[in-house]
Amino acid sequence: MHALLFSLAVTVQTAPPVQEYSGRQGQLDVEPTRIEAPSISVDARLDEPEWESAVRLVDFTQYTPVEGAPASQQTEARVFYSPDAIYFGIRMYDTEPENIRVHLLERDRSQSDDWIRIMLDTFNDERQAYTFFISPLGIQSDGMWLESIEPRGGPTGPKVDFNQDFIFESDGRVTDDGWVVEVRIPYVSLRFPEAEVQDWGLQIARGVMRNNYKSSWAPLTVNASSVLGQSGRLRSLRGLEPQRLIEVNPVATGKLEGFRESGVFDRGDVEPEVGVNARIGITQNLVLDATVNPDFSQVEADVDQVQVNERFALFFPEKRPFFLEGMEVFRTAQPLVHTRRIIDPIAGAKLTGKVGAFSVGYLGAVDESPTSVFGGTGDAVVNLVRARADVGSGSTVGVIYTDRTVTSGGGFNRVLSSDARLLFGGRYTVNTQVTGTWTSDGAPSSTAELAPGFTVDFVRSGLNFSYAARLYDTSPDFQTRTGFIPRTGDTEWGGRVGFDLFGESGAVVETWGVDVVTNNFTRHDEFWDGGSPYEYEIELHPNVALRGNHRANGILKWGGFNFRAEDFAAHQILPDNGTPEPYPTPPNLTNIMGIMVRPNIRFSNSASASGTIMFREIPLFAEGSLGWENRLGPSLQLQPTEQLRVETSYTWVRLERASDGSHFSTAHIPRLRLQYQFSKALLVRGIGQYDLEVRRALRHPVTGDPVLINGVLQEERERGNFTGQLLVSFEPSPGTIFFLGYSRVMDGPYGLQLDRKELLQDGFFMKLSYLFRM
Repeated sequence: MHALLFSLAVTVQTAPPVQEYSGRQGQLDVEPTRIEAPSISVDARLDEPEWESAVRLVDFTQYTPVEGAPASQQTEARVFYSPDAIYFGIRMYDTEPENIRVHLLERDRSQSDDWIRIMLDTFNDERQAYTFFISPLGIQSDGMWLESIEPRGGPTGPKVDFNQDFIFESDGRVTDDGWVVEVRIPYVSLRFPEAEVQDWGLQIARGVMRNNYKSSWAPLTVNASSVLGQSGRLRSLRGLEPQRLIEVNPVATGKLEGFRESGVFDRGDVEPEVGVNARIGITQNLVLDATVNPDFSQVEADVDQVQVNERFALFFPEKRPFFLEGMEVFRTAQPLVHTRRIIDPIAGAKLTGKVGAFSVGYLGAVDESPTSVFGGTGDAVVNLVRARADVGSGSTVGVIYTDRTVTSGGGFNRVLSSDARLLFGGRYTVNTQVTGTWTSDGAPSSTAELAPGFTVDFVRSGLNFSYAARLYDTSPDFQTRTGFIPRTGDTEWGGRVGFDLFGESGAVVETWGVDVVTNNFTRHDEFWDGGSPYEYEIELHPNVALRGNHRANGILKWGGFNFRAEDFAAHQILPDNGTPEPYPTPPNLTNIMGIMVRPNIRFSNSASASGTIMFREIPLFAEGSLGWENRLGPSLQLQPTEQLRVETSYTWVRLERASDGSHFSTAHIPRLRLQYQFSKALLVRGIGQYDLEVRRALRHPVTGDPVLINGVLQEERERGNFTGQLLVSFEPSPGTIFFLGYSRVMDGPYGLQLDRKELLQDGFFMKLSYLFRM
């Protein structure tokens, strides 16, 4: 008996202590425990013996709303790794567990609940990091943190491209003293160097969403321009042995559609499609994607945007899977790659990854819709090539080439560009890009001449004081048929100065500040000759955040706009004698004023509201007159039960002529989105949306005469569309999906009465895919 007690005492005394790393004390170099063959069930229990030997990350620091204060709630993260995966077990203690924000939500939409965020900079280059959000129920949101993009929602917001989907395991549960998550991330889902010993960047952050308090293990400050540069490190990771990445993803889709043409509604036959996507890891950090007859089905309608009085094309985001994965390498200051310009691809191939200090990417596709670019018949061949080199600490230089060529007729658009992102002094960033484009419609007389453009951005980050300046320029003939730059032929210049103050932790007013912003546009040729801007504005952007996650910001605006005769070259007036006459150039507009307020109010963990209230003077571009815009855009988010989510929004815009207060146009866009989540994987969703617009007959602002454009009298016009959609979705993991849905589009007179609208288009659609990882 004495021998047994002695043996136990020796065992206790000689067992190595569990290593703790305090973020607040700057203990950011972590040597995680290595376990050769862990036996872990990812169930958020943390009851296996492996967790007892895992290193612990403690002492988090708040970064929002009050930077540098101790975290309002305690968090402890445990980390260990094995030959094929890295594991995290994290306890989020909470003094008010009944107020934890938790709902059953779909993947990638759970960040309105409390969350924990794990960031892995696997190349340790402080430029990008795999980012994993996990909710209290273990629901996943993931993406790639990119230092080169703007943060979402302000300086402390995430710089995350959520288009990425990674396969990893997670679970979570709420406890009496907080909540717990357990995470297993297999190396096969990550790209990293092929080295026997390596270091990774690591950051763990937590969001307490009832009060919007956010904290991190490695302390963060906006006085530094790089978030990843402030991360901790996982040191001396050895013998990582991921399986070879081989994925095959067969996809079957089907649709049955009907259309109204020439007043007759006709329903076609069932249109089945079969395709396949494949991914092969050439090396651990270089991946080849290929697709044949790819599925580019879209299962949720784009949110309609107000189109009255718009001069430029509206942006709609890419939603198609093949064009989302690994596309971060193609991002540049000028958006030269917007793959939604590839309308109807037959097949595609993509190579992305990192070789040494170089990030590389290639995408090729054959598009059956070249008419969207040059007209004519035949296919369009698209090639995108990108290389970017790491320079110094956090800086990059790169080059990108894009080409879209029509196989019949020889029309093409080619773009060559070089770019650089330079960090210096800890808080300063310079982004530059120089681009040349060449375009030909394929006609024998067509010559492709250089059309240049460039951008320069300078940003100074700071907690209480920040500023930025920019200069963007494109020549009138600048075109990118693979990107999205709708405004060309202008030189845009301006800047921003920001001042921010912070209250004490727990104060009623947590933060408040104001930005002073100026935007100016000068015609390209006139700018370089010393000309004045034709569009200019100065804005004040006040903002305030109150205790309880209530926020508001606004805009006070002053500016002006100068019309040009060439802007109305296609316009004529129709006087009483019935003979069209040239359109008199409208007078310039000065002292244009405006005000906007955007409140965000949290009523409870299950109800919040936000919106836009705007009153401003604007140019009415179709007439060349001064107008007055009234805009309301309320939205309401309700989660009355853990599984039901209701989102409703309403956009109302009324434009009036400032000269006499007469009605110019009105737009109404109400939208309702209902979703019931049966489980993490299974949901049913319904969407209903109106798009109602009316615009009165155009008239000249001075003479009052009717207006013709290209010889067509511009009479009153209206639109009364309704779109409805019902979807059943089962998605147990990325790539393994079943969708079944129905969509309906109706058109008719301006108004809400559905019985006055005709069925314009409807259809049933189905998608079934399964991801095989070998």
